[in-house]
Parts: sequence; C-alpha cells; structure tokens
Amino acid sequence: MINVSGQIEVGVAAETAWKLLGGFDNLPVWIGMIESSVLEEGGRVRRLTTRDGTVIVERLLTFSEQERCYTYSYVEGPDPVKDYVGEVRVRETGAGTCLISWGSRFEPVGLSEDEAQARYAAAYGGAVAHVKDMLEKRV
Repeated sequence: MINVSGQIEVGVAAETAWKLLGGFDNLPVWIGMIESSVLEEGGRVRRLTTRDGTVIVERLLTFSEQERCYTYSYVEGPDPVKDYVGEVRVRETGAGTCLISWGSRFEPVGLSEDEAQARYAAAYGGAVAHVKDMLEKRV
C-alpha cells in the first residue's frame, strides 16, 4: 500500500477554496480531463466521463463540511489500482490563506510502487497547482 498526495498553499480563505473543491461532483470544474460528472445513488456515487470517453466510477465514503474534507473509493475505471481511497481536504492556514490537498492510498496493479508514486504525485500536484491558479485569479 502506498500513500501519494499533492498539496499547495493558496492565497484565498479556506471557505472559498472549499466552495470549489467540496462538491463531490465538481471535478469537471477543476480537472481538465474530466468532461462530466453525474451523481447516482442519492449523491453517494459519481460517474465521471473523461474527454476521451473513459468512464470512472467512485463512491463517497465520508464527507465533513466542518472539516472541509471528503474521502472516496475507486469502484471502476482504467487506473491500475486496488483498494484505492482518495481524499480531498482544505485546511485554513491563516487569514485569507489555506492549504489544499488531494491524495490517496492504494495498492498499485501492474506497475511498481515507484512508478505509481511518480504517476499519481504528478497528477495530484498538477491538479492542485491548477486549482491554486483558478482560485487566486478569481480574487
């Protein structure tokens, strides 16, 4: 089992960042490769479709508005993982600043732990950097 994450300090209030990141079906807004997100099972499952038509299904495990955090599991899709649990979190770090993080723990399938670590660290790091740009340009 490996743990991978990307995190970045952002120059906006945690509440502002959470408005973007806290929606379980908001991935198309902040991840360019995701074309659409459809909620199922009363909002507990999201069916994501990528720009190339690939479908990814994820299940919401926990959600805390107060802690500005949610976790989810990977149900179906092309990623070479098993026992995947992801987490999106926003932490207040000061007046008008916050730390956003996106990460996961999982068992890689068909690739080494080092390869998986590098692949997912790049994906998460790129995504949180994009979110930082989006949020700071809005201010």
